[in-house]
Amino acid sequence: MNERPSVKTELNGLNIRRAVPADAAVLTVLGAATFTDTFGHLYDPKDLNAYLDEGHSREYYDALLTDQECAVWVAEGDNKAITGYCAAGPCSLPVNDMPLNSGELYRLYLEQSQQGTGLGRAFMDIVLAWLEANFEHLYVGVYAENVRAQKLYQRYGFEKVQDYIFMVGEYPDPEWIMKRGGVSIEKSAI
Repeated sequence: MNERPSVKTELNGLNIRRAVPADAAVLTVLGAATFTDTFGHLYDPKDLNAYLDEGHSREYYDALLTDQECAVWVAEGDNKAITGYCAAGPCSLPVNDMPLNSGELYRLYLEQSQQGTGLGRAFMDIVLAWLEANFEHLYVGVYAENVRAQKLYQRYGFEKVQDYIFMVGEYPDPEWIMKRGGVSIEKSAI
């Protein structure tokens, strides 16, 4: 996959770099912690733990970091502590009539201390440059009530094109599919 140089690689004392397979253990912990901090209150512990066991397992991150079609970036401080990451690759969302060569921003996760610092925007600049170099159509999935994330994506040209259900354990989470440059809103068969 193509790699375009990023606009920013340092922000507020953090270095943004491509993740390597050795980062899997840290991302496993960081991914589960940031998801739980942000959304954990929404779910029964059984559903939350079932999702974390699959969606934030060491196996998940090992596979993501070794998949040649995917890219992951991390932000780390001088002490090498990773405080956020983003990941992208081929689109895995249930997009109705998905066009060929579709890419997806899989995750943009930040520790709470990094929210509002500009790190999310720096990650968006980097990941969108990579996605645009590798895919014709760009998508992101977002929780239907995560207005802060929706506004961030909208600032980058993403529009809601479809509703879908994302399972967190056995809990059906209402989600949006957003497309960069999307043109119409479709309702999926939920």
